[in-house]
Amino acid sequence: MLGARPYGLVVIDLAGGDQAVATVRILRAQPSRVPVVGVMDPSDPVTAAEAVSAGMSDLLPWPFDETDVLAAFASARDRGAVDQDAWSGDEQLYLHSPAMRHAVEAVRAADSRKSGIVLVGPRGSGRALVARFRHAQDEDYVNRPFVSVDCDATGTADLERRLFGHAPHDSGAPVSAEAVDRTGAIVGAQGGTLFLANLPAAPARVQARLARVLRDREMFSLDAGEVIPFDVRVIASAEEDIGCAVSEGRLKRDLRDRIAGSRIDVPPFASRREDLPFLAMRFLRRACESHGVAPKRFSRSALALMAAMPWKGDASGMVDAVAGIVRSTRQTIVQIDDVLEHVSLNATNEGTGGSATLRDARERFEREFISRALVRHQGRVGDAARELGIQRTNLYRKVRQVKVSKALLSSGR
Repeated sequence: MLGARPYGLVVIDLAGGDQAVATVRILRAQPSRVPVVGVMDPSDPVTAAEAVSAGMSDLLPWPFDETDVLAAFASARDRGAVDQDAWSGDEQLYLHSPAMRHAVEAVRAADSRKSGIVLVGPRGSGRALVARFRHAQDEDYVNRPFVSVDCDATGTADLERRLFGHAPHDSGAPVSAEAVDRTGAIVGAQGGTLFLANLPAAPARVQARLARVLRDREMFSLDAGEVIPFDVRVIASAEEDIGCAVSEGRLKRDLRDRIAGSRIDVPPFASRREDLPFLAMRFLRRACESHGVAPKRFSRSALALMAAMPWKGDASGMVDAVAGIVRSTRQTIVQIDDVLEHVSLNATNEGTGGSATLRDARERFEREFISRALVRHQGRVGDAARELGIQRTNLYRKVRQVKVSKALLSSGR
């Protein structure tokens, strides 16, 4: 396709749909493994997800400016021939949605060396990934330790040991310094970043010890037998505004004051529609590996459904649904029916009443799902059918079957 002429980088407009995705596969099959950047329509994340699965090196959401173009090109060149698994690792943070890009830019701009950062967002929204991203993006920290501690995972004694080590309270440490040892996360994070997940859940005694270390910026090392400086950057996370936790007595004010230099809101899944197809594919790949089954992939309509769901509980809801799909689906390609068996329809069947059957709920969901696709494509049935992964005639049949409003159909079809 490319002939003998060498190409350093190729840009593809993903508005071409399936043909554009096929072109990506052809390009990535070339011996030179030329990097490919795709221009994506944020309203069509499914095509973008399929292009990345086919080996796309980077994405450029439309509209974009000169800075976006240069950054995408530089990123694609840096990755060079790295295969598509680089997009699906456990630590991948997808930034195709404007909401997550905005959050990451705010994290980049925050000065966390002199004062801490608090990441606020629901569990499962990717707070830990944002913290690790901040650590990795800082040239002064990228090769230093990143230590994560969930303050809501254990009891007081276990959390104290996890943070401070096995230092007893009567260790002989000077009154002016908190006793620690090398088994604790605080010492393990020296010179790097300590991520404290769900900080308001930490018991009062643990919060008091943390506040003391942050106030004095020093601690007594039982291993060295001397006072050492506290050289750790702290990033914390919470599910809500930590001001509420302070007013309700769940977070000590002095700890808040020393750890909350910047607040960054991490968006929930509902604000990250452009990222959801990529997350769904990653979770599917990981679920297949953990269950020891052959790799599976979503059909176009199934992937569109995964991106359209409300996903209460964010990542955990999607992970659980994908795990159920993998356990029960034998075929290689996951279809829309397979997804419907494992997603919660609670958020889309409100008003159906307590006597609604599963068939009623499913019909309601399909009606709303098809209606949204028709609205996105201004009533063009052919375009909506392609997005849903079905034939035009089948979409007409479905429109009649689930009673989609005919006013949504354009006269030009």
